[in-house]
Amino acid sequence: MKRLALLLLSLVTCFSFVFGDTKSAETNSTKIVMSDELKAKYKLKPHHEHLAFDCIDCHTNQGDDPSKFKNIKDEGCLSCHGTKKLLAQRLKFMDTLKANPHNSVHDGPTLYCDECHFEHKPSINMCSECHEHEVPQWMGVTP
Repeated sequence: MKRLALLLLSLVTCFSFVFGDTKSAETNSTKIVMSDELKAKYKLKPHHEHLAFDCIDCHTNQGDDPSKFKNIKDEGCLSCHGTKKLLAQRLKFMDTLKANPHNSVHDGPTLYCDECHFEHKPSINMCSECHEHEVPQWMGVTP
């Protein structure tokens, strides 16, 4: 029951973030004008671009100059993607191979999001630094 409540809360948070609720509409009403140069430099991942995200959707309270934005850290990612525990649970089927990247046999669910995932440059699979031959069998491309 607790897991279901957490899942529903995560979904509501994500849908509110994506489709806009009154609170986020008030705090994120700034529209940032991106030059073609900045769009090329800070390209979004296709799945976030498909959702029509704007810079301010993730870089809240950081002003209106994208060249000065700072990393959003785990809190920014997890505000939409849920908790690390929920992400580990989502990939629980990989636990049998000890290959769940969100519940690492080495680190558990404690890794920082940006140890593998990057928004404005290609992501990496940290597991492949030591397990380069096994990783292609475990998982696909790191989003």
